[in-house]
Amino acid sequence: MATVPSVLTLGPQDHGRLLTAEEFAEATYAEPWKYEREQGRLIVMPPDGPGHDRGTEPIRDHLGAYRLSHPDLVDEVVSEAWVRVDEGTDRIGDIGVFLAGPRSPVERPERVPELMFEIVSPDRKSRDRDYVKKRHEYHRLGVLEYVVIDRFRHRATVYSAGPRGYRKCVLRPGDVYTSPLLPGLAIPLAGLL
Repeated sequence: MATVPSVLTLGPQDHGRLLTAEEFAEATYAEPWKYEREQGRLIVMPPDGPGHDRGTEPIRDHLGAYRLSHPDLVDEVVSEAWVRVDEGTDRIGDIGVFLAGPRSPVERPERVPELMFEIVSPDRKSRDRDYVKKRHEYHRLGVLEYVVIDRFRHRATVYSAGPRGYRKCVLRPGDVYTSPLLPGLAIPLAGLL
């Protein structure tokens, strides 16, 4: 008689636990916490609060509406977009935009979104992860545009891929976010920052 393999269940008590890529992919996770994997170790993050939701939802709404009106350009707009950086690191971006094109047949986590959005959390570890670690990782993976929404510093930092790395552009509350990757998209930042 065959035995059914047990499913690994992880929670906040497992912060720092060593996990293989397969274990990370197949585990079940205690809610409402969020999970990533860095250098093979589980990272447990606090659940998103209302401030984070207020930053994420309007962007998600604009991107979702854009997808509906441009199905030939956008395959998916995904909340908590999972990407595998390397054998030891898995990241969960707040919003990933997957454009229609040559990457379309590839499945996540190997498929990399062309645009990734992160909403900064107030603690220093999260800020460093979003501004430094994820920026380098996303560039290495081929994310064409990485947008960091920082409601604490009242700015959105847009990193656009160029021949020598990301080019940086800082937007303020009175500005409108646009992208050459999404022609016609315009997201006012006044209420987000």
